[in-house]
Amino acid sequence: MKHHCKIMLSLALGLMAVASCTQVGNNNNKPKNDTMSQLHKQAFSQAKAVFYALPSPVETATTLEHLGIKFTDKFLHKTSDVDKYNTTAAEAVNLGVYTADLSFCALYEQNQAAIEYLATVKKLSEQLGISGFFNDSTIQTFRENINNKNKIVSSISESYTQSTNYLDEQERAEIASTVIVGGWVESLHLTLNMLKEVDLSANESEINDIMLNQQFTLEDLIGMLDLFNGDKNIDALEKKLLALQSEFDKIHGEITQEHIDNLIVSVTEIRNNFIQ
Repeated sequence: MKHHCKIMLSLALGLMAVASCTQVGNNNNKPKNDTMSQLHKQAFSQAKAVFYALPSPVETATTLEHLGIKFTDKFLHKTSDVDKYNTTAAEAVNLGVYTADLSFCALYEQNQAAIEYLATVKKLSEQLGISGFFNDSTIQTFRENINNKNKIVSSISESYTQSTNYLDEQERAEIASTVIVGGWVESLHLTLNMLKEVDLSANESEINDIMLNQQFTLEDLIGMLDLFNGDKNIDALEKKLLALQSEFDKIHGEITQEHIDNLIVSVTEIRNNFIQ
């Protein structure tokens, strides 16, 4: 999947460059606004190939569960903070954050907490105009299948995917990208803090695989955001991820506790900026 995603990302960036050159070459015959519109549509189209291949928060949570890591709620974002977010950028990034927390709660069968996070996700979805995917019907499905973890996790994953796909199809790919970044950052935040409870030497191979996948995903996310260069909110997100990438680049060979601690500091700074 990661190899495929990197190929698609390379193609996307290449096509964007070709489109840019073509539009500039024809600029004498077309209004500037038409040129920018075509470039923007090209970005939307090529972004699909990238973020459709990215892992959802459910996939990250599943990986941790397989390692036998116990659940803790001390690293989750408080649902009581949801009313603080009243701009599209803040709503989008925190929709991602709360969806990641919802995924962890559901996967670890923290049913009451999951329902609370679902209600929070529903509220932000309504504010962003995508309430059809996290709605009363989804909450009802939760209640009816409260003891069926697979059904609940499947419902979350499907709703998350449909909502980001819908945003993209409605030419709101910048918002979809922001949601995805928020979900990934929160997933990484939870992953790193939960890995502190794991014996690194006893799970060396699995943990190295997890961190390598996270590093690949980060590269893909940065490439995706680069497709929307010039959007001030997206540019701010990309700057944060580039700083985190520099911390990942310090890892050579096997992951150590020092690596994890340093990454926690970096991702916590980004996450705190999202949820403030």
